Amino acid sequence: VAGFHALTHAPRHSPTARVYRPMLRPGRHKLIGFASRSQGLIVAAGNPLKIATLHDLARPGMRFVNRARGTGTRVVLDELLAGAGLRSEAVRGYDRVEPSHRAVAQSVASGSADVAFGIEAVASAKGLAFIALAQEDYFLATLAENLEHPHVVLLRRALASAAWQAALRAVPGYVPRRSGEVLSLKEVLPWW
Repeated sequence: VAGFHALTHAPRHSPTARVYRPMLRPGRHKLIGFASRSQGLIVAAGNPLKIATLHDLARPGMRFVNRARGTGTRVVLDELLAGAGLRSEAVRGYDRVEPSHRAVAQSVASGSADVAFGIEAVASAKGLAFIALAQEDYFLATLAENLEHPHVVLLRRALASAAWQAALRAVPGYVPRRSGEVLSLKEVLPWW
């Protein structure tokens, strides 16, 4: 299995669709529900710069730090920028990248950046403020023939358990969403 997250409501010719469609084949691949999570802007505690929307990233003097090209979070940001009519060139720091959610949050916590894009859980862990901009679905992908492999069956059972779902709800920004269910690509990814 391999995990990935995406905006499932993205248009057919969106950045999301362009990235994931070549990697997944209906019939060959199946999805296992995992979770839903919030992505958004990570800012200093108390949000002293009053950052509220993506358009604030283009304000003069705003220092942004991004996730690396090829990450799912960068795909989500590019999708949101396109939807807001913002070009990446308008965002000072768009090309400044860090390798993880934790690293972009640390950039904000240390004061070397004013804002980052990432998940609520790391903002909370660093004592930072978070402005939710998108709810995305997180899936596990597998080959159809692996669905009945004993390890995959055990994983699906664990994800469907009340204990797993309670643990997931305790993580800021995460909620169970069809956890452990086998899902069709075409059913849950309408941009397919």
